[in-house]
Parts: sequence; C-alpha cells; structure tokens
Amino acid sequence: MSQTQRQRRREVEPCSECGMMLGVDEAPLFSKVRCPNCRAEVRVRKTAGLYFLSGVLGHGGSGRVFRARRMGEDHDIALKVLEKGVADYGDHLLLMRNEAAAVAVSTHPRIVRILSLEEDDEGARLSMELMEGGSLHDLISDMGRVGEERALRITLDVLEGLSASHDRGIVHRDLKPANILFTASGGAKIADFGLALSTRSKPVARTHLLATPDYVSPEILGGFRGDVRSDIYGLGGCLYHALTGHPPHATEGLSLRELRAIKSKAPRLPKSVFSSATRHLLERMIHPDPSRRFRDGGELAAALRASLETLSMEDSRRWSVRCFLGGLASRLLSGHRKRPPAR
Repeated sequence: MSQTQRQRRREVEPCSECGMMLGVDEAPLFSKVRCPNCRAEVRVRKTAGLYFLSGVLGHGGSGRVFRARRMGEDHDIALKVLEKGVADYGDHLLLMRNEAAAVAVSTHPRIVRILSLEEDDEGARLSMELMEGGSLHDLISDMGRVGEERALRITLDVLEGLSASHDRGIVHRDLKPANILFTASGGAKIADFGLALSTRSKPVARTHLLATPDYVSPEILGGFRGDVRSDIYGLGGCLYHALTGHPPHATEGLSLRELRAIKSKAPRLPKSVFSSATRHLLERMIHPDPSRRFRDGGELAAALRASLETLSMEDSRRWSVRCFLGGLASRLLSGHRKRPPAR
C-alpha cells in the first residue's frame, strides 16, 4: 500500500452508531467528534501505528501518554505518542530519543522500563511498562499531604533508581511528582528521562527552559549542565511537595530572571508538618548552594534511613506513653468502682 493510500485511509472513520463515514484528519488522536447524521459522540483515531489506544494516562513533555495494547498481544502498556505536525516536533523527537537512550543505559527495577521506540511517517511512539498505581502528583492531589513515613519511603525508593542512573553517568535533571510513578503494589519508579544528561555526551539544549520550574535546581537555571547534586535538589523538591502539599517556591508566571532570584534563597520549612530529623534532611537536599547538599545518593540514603528510624522510635515512645496512660486510667477507674459506698 502506498503512502498516499495510507494517508487517505486515515482521513475517514465510520461512526460506531450509524456507520456514516466521518472526516477525522483534523481530529486529535483519541478525541471525540459528533456525528452529523445521528448526533452520537464518537471516539475516533483510536490507533497509533500497531497500537490500539484505550485511555489517556497523562501528558509528557514530548507527547501524550496513552494506555494501549499492541495488536496481537494480550497485555497493556503505556504509549507516549508524538504526532508529526505538532509544534517543535524535531525538538520533542530528540527528547524522546534521549529518553530511550538514557533508560537503555541505566536499567534498574526502580526505573520505568522502555520497551521500544518506533518512528515512521505518522510520528514517533515510545512504549513503556504500564504503572497501574498512578503518580506521586496524583497521590498528593488526592491526599493533600502525604504522611511523613510514607513520603520518606517513596523518596528512598526513587533514590535507588536515581543512584543506579548516576552510577552509569546519567543525570535525570527533571525530577518532579508527575515523573514518580507507582506500581499496583505501591512501589515507586522514576519515569521521563527526556532531559537526562550523560556525562559523556552533549546536554539537551535549553534545559533550563524545558525543566519544570518548581523543582529544577538553581544551578541549572544559571546554565550549569547539572550533576548528582542537581538531582538531589529536584528529589528534595518532590519530598517537600509531598510533605507540605505545595512546591518549595511559587514559580508560576515568573521570568527566568525572577526564577533565578527566588531559587537563590532557601525555601521556608514549616516546623509543625514534619520531624526535626526530616527538616534537617530537607534543608540539605534543597539548599541553594550545591556544596551544602548531600554529596551523593549513598549519603542521602543514610540520612533518609536515619529519619525513618527516628520516626519509628518516636512512634514507639508515643505508643508506650499511650499504653501507660491507658493502663493508669483503667486502674483508677477500677479502684473507683471497688470503693465501698459511704454510710
């Protein structure tokens, strides 16, 4: 079949209600159009390459992400689709290729697996393992704030994958709650290595403009390529957001100059939200000066485990106090009941 014939077939699809052929060449992928004949709202353009799309999972930096299944297979995957004709297609394609290459180098159980990257006349498609548990962004949206112990354990999970990528010379540079995904059982993994940098290669251009302002480190905003400490800053921003319900700085609508100014100052850490151990840990993770942060993932992991141990000890003490007070109240009440009536 020629390219012209394939293009002609993509222009029309039948209405699922009345069978009328609908022009869909201008409709976005997996969108709904209203049939002019029966007025039914019809889902169109439900295939991308050899994949059948069944739902929208999110919007990545270089394309929308769908729940999909490759034709002839029996399991769902996540599919990031970049369509030809979108603005800055070439730049986004480079990000998608960069993501596939970075994950191929830094494979680890705490990193979302890339299955394949396909490119053709329609665009590009990056297939990945499906993460059924949603993202940290979703969890924060649902709960408002994440409990301290759970937030620390999520951070420790992510750090495992992050340290593995660092060991292979890969820096993520765009850590944010939307890029921390959960398995069905709740384990956390890192996704979206589109802006990742190999210490042995040239960086993706304009990183400071592409990275998410809420979590990007001040040195990357200043033009630095980024390193392990830059990722520690981003991970600290995610932990701060999980614990407080909001990012460390309000960055919406700020210019690059304003972002640099606000990121040069340490964010305020509320005293009542988390323990003093976690407070000290966060102060180091998101310090504006990279030299004041943790040196590497190993040092940070030790601090995270120490915070978790402190929390466990504090919980144990609180439980002991509650048991003591409960027993004391029970004895006092029992003694009061046994007291003989006054004559």
